Amino acid sequence: MKKAIVLTFCLICLIGLQSCHKKGQDTQTVEPVSLNEQTVTAFARGIAEKIVHEQPDALSNAFDEEHIRQLVSENSIVYSGFDVEGGKEYFENCLHLGDQAVKAVSNGGDFAFVKYYVANDEHHIVFRTYDDFNLNFMDFTVDTVQGVLKIKDGFIYNLGCLLSKSIEYSMLFNLMLQTNPNDDAQWLHTAQEHTLNGQASKALQILTEHHDGIKEYPLYYQLFIANLYHSNPKNFITQLDKLKEEIDGRYLQLHKLLYYVNEGKIAETEATINELIPQTGDDPIYLLFYAKSCLLAKDYQRALDCLTTAESALPLLWDLWYSELQCYKGLKDKEGFDQCLQRGKDAYGISDEELNGIRKKLLG
Repeated sequence: MKKAIVLTFCLICLIGLQSCHKKGQDTQTVEPVSLNEQTVTAFARGIAEKIVHEQPDALSNAFDEEHIRQLVSENSIVYSGFDVEGGKEYFENCLHLGDQAVKAVSNGGDFAFVKYYVANDEHHIVFRTYDDFNLNFMDFTVDTVQGVLKIKDGFIYNLGCLLSKSIEYSMLFNLMLQTNPNDDAQWLHTAQEHTLNGQASKALQILTEHHDGIKEYPLYYQLFIANLYHSNPKNFITQLDKLKEEIDGRYLQLHKLLYYVNEGKIAETEATINELIPQTGDDPIYLLFYAKSCLLAKDYQRALDCLTTAESALPLLWDLWYSELQCYKGLKDKEGFDQCLQRGKDAYGISDEELNGIRKKLLG
């Protein structure tokens, strides 16, 4: 009897070992993913779909972390920063772009895969985030890493630089503030504080005086451009054009688009969109921005036509719906306004009390 029990036990172990061996064999024989348009676009669409369903890891875990770390570590000071307490965690947090994308979606915005292309033998995927008339594009390069697709790096439009460069200088900035109070990074920090306090002239003065010492930080141009606008909105484009030789044209185009839209400059908005399309793809979100410029210029019918077209290609974003309501108000189309109001109630589950509040706010 005892022998039978031992024999049974041995057979179970043998079956278990064979099972494990079989699983190991299956894992080893999995075919690595090919790098081509079909696989890369499927990869991008999968990320976008999961972000829309509020799964941030779909993007955050898609980066080739080790490769980006190597790029960032080419800066010897940043390399040493990984040994500082919290350095590794700071680096990893910089790659949590999925959290930012999901935040935009949960705030009533949108995230989408908008373009695939190949340049210099590199496969590119372009994602777009939208939140409350804030727009950003991320142009990533994709390659295979140990048989799976990974994002290697990419240009972030609203930062005006590569993701790796943004992380490198963000880490450098924080390290310099902590370890070297006499470094030029202190001037950048002071300019940042002036910007947050609405002191555009003071911020610009510091940024201009210390240009050579801090211009390599991507934060420098983010602060410089923001303060250019707040100090002199009417001459913003003229001042922006003076930076053509210093920063990426895509960065300038995005800023110009947002400026023209908010100024209600229809022709300039259209021209800038046409300049961006070859790089970002013909994203239907542009219809919303063009409509916004028309709305601010009080060209209500043209704005409404754009919004109606955009609605067929985009989810019913809150801003899209609310802009339609403003168009119907401007056109004095009460029937259209009421129908649009009801459509929003159905889409967003708005209570009658909230709906009446929106009606009152728009119509008085």
